Amino acid sequence: MYTYGNLMDDIAYLNSIGVETGSIGSSLLGNKIFYIHVGKKDRKQIIITGGIHARENVTALLVMRQAYRLIGQDSIGIFFVPMVNPDGALLIEKGASAAGIYEPLVRKVNGSDDFSLWKANARAVDLNINFDAKFGLGKGNITYPAPQGYIGAGPFSEPETAALRNFTLSVRPVFTVSYHALGRELYWYFGQKDERDRRMAYRVADYLRYRAVDGDLSSTGGYKDWCVMQGIPAVTIEIGSDKFSHPLSEADVAEDIKRNLDLPQKIVELYKEIYM
Repeated sequence: MYTYGNLMDDIAYLNSIGVETGSIGSSLLGNKIFYIHVGKKDRKQIIITGGIHARENVTALLVMRQAYRLIGQDSIGIFFVPMVNPDGALLIEKGASAAGIYEPLVRKVNGSDDFSLWKANARAVDLNINFDAKFGLGKGNITYPAPQGYIGAGPFSEPETAALRNFTLSVRPVFTVSYHALGRELYWYFGQKDERDRRMAYRVADYLRYRAVDGDLSSTGGYKDWCVMQGIPAVTIEIGSDKFSHPLSEADVAEDIKRNLDLPQKIVELYKEIYM
């Protein structure tokens, strides 16, 4: 398990060696949502996120390893946000007591002391359906607190999604990647007409040896969906073979970490070829 404590240790180390780190904002419980920046600030930027679903924190490990891989590079700038949902990660690691004033809520909602399959934040909102992108219209969306699937009181009702929205608008990236697990699939479509987006998605999927999914609007309200609506090309990448089940270990996704480790550099290369 890659924990919030592991993330803070990595951030402290990177900061100590001169790598730019910071926070895009704080979670519902006041935990910082950290970022790492590599490359130049005066060039086009990419945002890569992980850990928006608590039980998928192997994606946070992957994003952190990608950041380490690129320390010292000076091409296109990349912001890595490894763990968008730190409160959910703490719930998985420490149980209901980690939810603070929301402990009674999460205990009631979860129905047990085992939070290993929890996806949501400390208010039992599924953060990746809380963005203003056909909000509440996704298959499986629900309107009450739950370990997964609850859309929240309204778009950006949660500080985590509001922080990622504000950060994205301030950076104005040319491309975003959202890591999830599992299935070895890549999602890119949200009604856009630009054929370059499809070409980019298929080239990335071919590089990873994952399946690109066309025309799937069954899931809405996600970060990728919102980015597309803002005119920002974006993909959601699901790591991990579907022969596994949650919670995933590092060993379960070892092959996927290998496939994805150099993807940021590949995205830079493909972006220049397709969009510039």
